[in-house]
Amino acid sequence: MDHRPKNKKGSKSLVHSPWSVVHGPLSTVLSAIKTGRRFLVVSHYHPDGDALGSTLALGLSLKKLEKKVVMYNRDRVPYNLKYLPASSSITQTLPNISFDYTFIVDCAQPKRVSDDFAKALEAKRLGKLLCLDHHLLDYKVGDVDWIDPKAASTGCVIWKLLKTLKLHKNKDIANLVYCTLTVDTGSFRYSNTTADVFKMAGELLRYGADPWLAARNLEESNPSERYVLLGLALRSLFVGMNGEYASMDVTQSMLKESGAGDDLSEDFANYPRSIKGVEVSALFREMEDLRIKVSLRSKLRVDVSKVAKSFGGGGHVHAAGCILRCDLTSAKKQIETEVRKKLKNKKF
Repeated sequence: MDHRPKNKKGSKSLVHSPWSVVHGPLSTVLSAIKTGRRFLVVSHYHPDGDALGSTLALGLSLKKLEKKVVMYNRDRVPYNLKYLPASSSITQTLPNISFDYTFIVDCAQPKRVSDDFAKALEAKRLGKLLCLDHHLLDYKVGDVDWIDPKAASTGCVIWKLLKTLKLHKNKDIANLVYCTLTVDTGSFRYSNTTADVFKMAGELLRYGADPWLAARNLEESNPSERYVLLGLALRSLFVGMNGEYASMDVTQSMLKESGAGDDLSEDFANYPRSIKGVEVSALFREMEDLRIKVSLRSKLRVDVSKVAKSFGGGGHVHAAGCILRCDLTSAKKQIETEVRKKLKNKKF
């Protein structure tokens, strides 16, 4: 279901909409939860801590209301997120049944959930679509969009909803939402770490969230293959544009040599950004289907979400991504061209 308006030639365009910058109708979301019986909760493939933490927090809370709930993700739970409560309950098979409502969390594109999901949505098997997110959107996603771009994570949006429903005083829910907060603030290091974020973290701890549990699993449970892969990727390090741009590659040959899966390179995008003087960094990952996944990062002056959007992607001001259908050399040239323009202007 795609509500993006079409231009005269029939192509979909991005337009500013009032629901893209403020909370949508919370009362409608609450009404859906009250009246619905069967719910599907989904998020984007290659899930991170915000996607899975939000999915599980909402799904488990709906179950506490005695709703029938299916939590779906196309891909398996990453190794470092298997500690999350009820992570094994997420299915990788979209059930062939009907639902009253579907929640899509931390994701604004049905195809980023899966092709099967997008088809089921078009076939109207999934009921009304409700989008809960913290990414700034320029188009309508579902029948109801409840978006808070000021929230540090989608889990924060879920937490506010659960507090309204009085379902937040629960250790498992607190640990799930704490994971979303930890991941999307870079362990409370990124620019979205505000006084409200620390206040919320303290609140989550009072309800049972365990910071060491999160840190131990997210940061200190890496397999050795990850570091072998990192060593290979660091050899590809490139610094250019007067030291303001840096990039690294993760190729299929590196994955094969290290014995690592692609998921082990998820955080590698931060390494080139950590170099002194670098404003924008990029991580280029070769996928098995001959596409290139690009993760973009910036420090202060450049909005990398605009770079990503020019290639059909998106994200945040300082962390964004996109996928290019070309070879690695071509992908790097295209990204470098756009980054050079942004660095020249040095404006958001």
